[in-house]
Amino acid sequence: MILTILLIGVQRINAFKRLLSLTIVSLLLSACAYDSFHYPDSNSKSRQVQSSRPQVTPTPASGIHKVQSGDTLFAIAFRYGLDYRNLASLNNIDSPYVIYPNQKIRLVGKHKTLTKPTSIKKAVTPTKAAKTKTSAQKNKPSNSKNVKKVNSAKKLPSKSSVTTKKVVKWLWPIEGSVVRGFSSSGVSSKGIDIKGTKGHHVKAVADGVVVYAGSGLIGYGNLVIVKHNEIYLSAYAYNKRILVKEQQSVRAGDSLAIIGGKGNEASLLHFEVRKDGQPVNPLNVLPSR
Repeated sequence: MILTILLIGVQRINAFKRLLSLTIVSLLLSACAYDSFHYPDSNSKSRQVQSSRPQVTPTPASGIHKVQSGDTLFAIAFRYGLDYRNLASLNNIDSPYVIYPNQKIRLVGKHKTLTKPTSIKKAVTPTKAAKTKTSAQKNKPSNSKNVKKVNSAKKLPSKSSVTTKKVVKWLWPIEGSVVRGFSSSGVSSKGIDIKGTKGHHVKAVADGVVVYAGSGLIGYGNLVIVKHNEIYLSAYAYNKRILVKEQQSVRAGDSLAIIGGKGNEASLLHFEVRKDGQPVNPLNVLPSR
């Protein structure tokens, strides 16, 4: 009788041990499964960051861009790495380059060669101006803020200050070190990344006019684009807050925005320079330091 009781006790103990072992194994497997689903590998994270980096958008097969609310001609040209003058000529759009939502902008094709600002002046006749005014009454521009500013002569810079003035001196947009350089291959890096300080202001690198201020370009966050003359544009991305408005004149060193960041990278500025619509290495124009 006693032997039987002892045997039953041993069997129960062994059963408990097996149950405990199975429980531990189950918990370990659950932990592994949790890790595999909640902690992406570094390559996966790298691909996510790469896909959202600023880049020149390839021209669609149709060769057409459909204007969205908030678009400007300068922003569209910047998006596709084109010269805004050629884009305007190709689509018969005169200065101040007002466009409308759902308007179809041709990105490829033959355009008139624009070499002298005077040729644009000759193309603008009272008849065309009247037509533009009539169409503007029927259609609301993609960015209505532009029209209000264009109609205000006080906020428009003179022709000579934008179209013919050379960039005599360039300034750095912020104080900091370059943590990512320019790449001429592919479309992934057409500018430089500068590590700055939290709360610091992003400055205009030269005199010019703000031709875009918004967040409509994928990968750039809050973006400011400044037109310096008929040749050069500069772009400032990843901003926390934009301090300027479109069509606002700025001087070299004026504040454009408050530095922001991207993802886990705080206080980071992405800066680009475009020459005749094409990305160039900003370090080739910025002063050495």
